Amino acid sequence: MLSPHSLVRQTILVVLGAELLCVLAFSVTALEHERHTRRHAFDAMLKGRSDSVLATIQDAEDPADPLRMDDSEVHPQAGDAYAVYNLDGGLVSSSPNAPSALIQRKADGFSDEIVHGHPYRILQRSAARVLDRSDTNSPVVRRVTILYAANTEHIGHEIREAAAFYFAVSLVGFLLTTLILVVLLRRILHPIQELADKAAAVSVSAPQFEAPASALRLLELRPLAQTLTTAITGLRLALAYERNFVGDAAHELKTAVAVVRSSIQLLMLRSRSREEYARGLEVLLKDNRRVEDLVEQMLLLARMEERGREVELTDLAIPAATVVSTLTNYAEMRGVHLLLDAAGDAFTGMSPEKAEVLLSNLLTNAIQHSPHGSQVEVRCRVEDKTVLLQVEDHGAGISAAALPHVYERFYREDVSRSRETGGTGLGLAVCKSIVDGAGGSISIASTVAVGTTVTLKLRLRQPSSA
Repeated sequence: MLSPHSLVRQTILVVLGAELLCVLAFSVTALEHERHTRRHAFDAMLKGRSDSVLATIQDAEDPADPLRMDDSEVHPQAGDAYAVYNLDGGLVSSSPNAPSALIQRKADGFSDEIVHGHPYRILQRSAARVLDRSDTNSPVVRRVTILYAANTEHIGHEIREAAAFYFAVSLVGFLLTTLILVVLLRRILHPIQELADKAAAVSVSAPQFEAPASALRLLELRPLAQTLTTAITGLRLALAYERNFVGDAAHELKTAVAVVRSSIQLLMLRSRSREEYARGLEVLLKDNRRVEDLVEQMLLLARMEERGREVELTDLAIPAATVVSTLTNYAEMRGVHLLLDAAGDAFTGMSPEKAEVLLSNLLTNAIQHSPHGSQVEVRCRVEDKTVLLQVEDHGAGISAAALPHVYERFYREDVSRSRETGGTGLGLAVCKSIVDGAGGSISIASTVAVGTTVTLKLRLRQPSSA
């Protein structure tokens, strides 16, 4: 079983994780920029201080040692060290007590050294000092190498202070944005939570669902909310329909069984002649047959209501002719004449079995409600890409008050007459189920004492040529 996960929690964690990465990236970038800026400024300072050392170099006017320095004019910062070398590599001057590691010649450029546990930044550069000779009244260029070293501990301290500042600012910003994001995300995702809560409250015992307005306002959630509403509404109607059907079926079966029991009890009240027992058994057989017909109709209705998509094509003219031929003898026994007017190529999406059940129910109904000497007409034709099937009788008709209820299960306008004809009240419900499953429509027009016309409209389908 999969463990549940909160979409809200996951979204918040993802957003906060992304924000934290951005904060870390910003802090690292800012610190690197700070380090680079301070190092660049420090290097510029070293060059300036080395220039101040260069400015103190003077001409000694001694061919053996042409350079000299006035150390009193050199003012290095505390902890700094310097050294000046002539073109031949001889040491001209250096700061007193300077560690040899700081004033030892290296390659030109910047370098870093750890001396006595302290970090130093060292600049070695070649420079030219232009001097005026008093004896020649012409400038003289003296080339030297200058080393200048300065302690960098304060830079590390400043960078650590900057890092602490950036970290504090980032942390405060992260906490503030976290609170804002949590509130905003919960508000943005609230419609999903509300929709989920509504859906979770649906149960078989309480199939009620009303999509929250917040979900219907969102383009992304509206289709889901509408689909849930449609599906659960359909479920509620189906459950109500099932409850009604079970209740009606139980009532009908109980009534039929009670009739059989009463007939048996009537036979047992006293001794009867053989002829009376025979008549009583005939009544029992008739009542038993009615129970059997009722069960068969209920099973037929359940089978017809299976909403499998119809893939078979049937020419309704063929099952119409078959059913008329089958019921001709039954109609003649009741003194009813059957007329068939069916054109071919009336193909529609319905299996032959369902087509015969449909036509048999309609035609049987018409025969049972037609008076002796009347006729029942069956017409099947194609009109404007529609298969039109009509069954018309000239019987007692249906009252206007009963017409809206004729498709209801077990509905019978005249119960006593239905008992005489053997009707179960399921025939038209079966017919409507079959027609709905084929994507068609069924309508009934009736006038009391004139007759009834049942009209079916089904989409014309073209059979494949294969």
